[in-house]
Amino acid sequence: MALLGNILAGISLALSLAFTTALLVIALAVIWARLNGDARSLMASVVVRGTVIALIAIVAYDVSRGVLAYFDPSPFDPYAALPIFGALLVGVDAPPALIWTAGIGFHLLNGVAFGLAYAFVFGRLAVRSLKWALVSGVAWGLFLETFQLTLYPGWLNITTYKEFVTISFLGHIVYGLVLGALGHRWLPWPADSDAPVEAEE
Repeated sequence: MALLGNILAGISLALSLAFTTALLVIALAVIWARLNGDARSLMASVVVRGTVIALIAIVAYDVSRGVLAYFDPSPFDPYAALPIFGALLVGVDAPPALIWTAGIGFHLLNGVAFGLAYAFVFGRLAVRSLKWALVSGVAWGLFLETFQLTLYPGWLNITTYKEFVTISFLGHIVYGLVLGALGHRWLPWPADSDAPVEAEE
């Protein structure tokens, strides 16, 4: 949402990121306050395990794109957006190392946020069946791919569009497969559970 505000409305990425992060923290605090002890433990476990799963998935996503780009003869750079993210956050005059660090940090934050969203939205489905874990993971990855294909080509002025689509598409497939496979094995949702019970008033 922060990036969307920057691309479509020209809002400072740093400002919009701070705003959306604040909204997320407030929403989580409200949910946390309404849960009982067992549900809080479950929520904390989903957050911790989901973060680890998401980090592994984003690494797999980046490695797969790098490997595909290496064997592709076009000049497409799958990591070209990272310094752009960084420059939007810390300014174009910042040292290159800081720009890259900020860009990578923003990229990881995105990957973790989307991975946690998968863990909470599809996690209970994922733990019940490996098949549904993989299907839901791929569906989630393709949803993110659709979002990226809608915004990135015009925003980044991508000229190697075919290569961008191919590498991005396969990268999001890998991301979704890793989310689903690891979510099936590691997420703590009981296979027959419903949503965590709210604390009694």
